[in-house]
Amino acid sequence: MARVLYLILSTIFLPFSIVAQQINGTGSVPVGASLTATDNGMPWLSPSGDFAFGFQRIQQDSFLLSIWYDKIPEKTITTFIMIP
Repeated sequence: MARVLYLILSTIFLPFSIVAQQINGTGSVPVGASLTATDNGMPWLSPSGDFAFGFQRIQQDSFLLSIWYDKIPEKTITTFIMIP
């Protein structure tokens, strides 16, 4: 059971560590860095540029904090955070 939980959590948090490595090219997010839920907000990219972390519009007035494939035309969401 612990092994399954570890695998699930590793899968969820691995993209976050990849994204954090891109910020400033130093592997860390600088103090004061922010993401904004707007149509022109810039996501944080992974070192390879394959993935992006940021907000995606899902409805006219709703955004989803997510990770998606960024190098393909249709930005396919791979991971998202849902708070009930």
